[in-house]
Amino acid sequence: MFLFVIFFITSISYAFADSSSIPWKITIKTNPGVNGTSFWPPEIHARQNETVQWINNDTTTHTVTSGVPEHPTYYGKLFDSGTINPGDTYSLKIPAHQWSAYYYFCKIHPWMIGKLDVGIAYLGNSPDFNIETDKEMYSEGETVRISGIINNTDQITPVTIQIFDNHRNLVFLDKTNILQDHSFLYEFKATNSIFNTGGDYKIKSYYGFPSTITDVNISFNQTQSSSDVYYIPHYIKNNAKWWAGGEITDGEFINGIQFLIKNEYMVIHTPSIPKVNSNLIPVWIKYNAGNWTSGNASDDEFAASISYLINHGIIRA
Repeated sequence: MFLFVIFFITSISYAFADSSSIPWKITIKTNPGVNGTSFWPPEIHARQNETVQWINNDTTTHTVTSGVPEHPTYYGKLFDSGTINPGDTYSLKIPAHQWSAYYYFCKIHPWMIGKLDVGIAYLGNSPDFNIETDKEMYSEGETVRISGIINNTDQITPVTIQIFDNHRNLVFLDKTNILQDHSFLYEFKATNSIFNTGGDYKIKSYYGFPSTITDVNISFNQTQSSSDVYYIPHYIKNNAKWWAGGEITDGEFINGIQFLIKNEYMVIHTPSIPKVNSNLIPVWIKYNAGNWTSGNASDDEFAASISYLINHGIIRA
């Protein structure tokens, strides 16, 4: 019996307000532990003429002062909020002239340090690295997969992942390491605890120092998705195991998958997005294949890897 993998992805348009007057939010809050008060998120990006707003959710007074504690000569040269009482806010409109990356801190609690990145944020691709998601819209319980390749390998630092809702509140933050081939893959479940409302969200990724910022827009549907049933020919696991173990080449594995798709033993509907010209198979694809053959990855995850290869022109469907 031959089995099929089917992806249904619809094209949508986004309303995420990239030029909105809505400020990017930074919360001053207390975390558990000694010196636990912090700016959250500790690093944020904004463009010229956009506004950043600090919200004091702590029980004591703070300041937002440009500079670093070690160099008092430069305190407040760019901005200084003065005292911000509990419950109050401070807003800063980024001036039109070119900025770069700036540190700021609280003069009352100098261990509290934040970073403000100002300038271009590349949608999807930058000169240094690219990010993309496997889909444009997610529903409750689905896996969000964020992947990319680092082009500038002068620095090997973690990639920071931030997700903001359409009111520019941070709803998710984490970091992921780069693999030896300079690719990365980050996965998490789309849940209502992260995406607490349906609608548009922005994923921002930071890499290197000074940071290069790349972003991508997604949407979240609060309706739980129906489970897709993935049918994959059982013998494909042997090919994937041999490939993950280095017993067959990339070309042999790709040719086998391409044969199945061409003859409709596997059917994958991919989104209508431009193909990316690349002959590079990121190492995480091979990791996924190995995990799939050992039962540590689902059919869904393996099918998503095949979809990635099609979207990047490595498999000709």
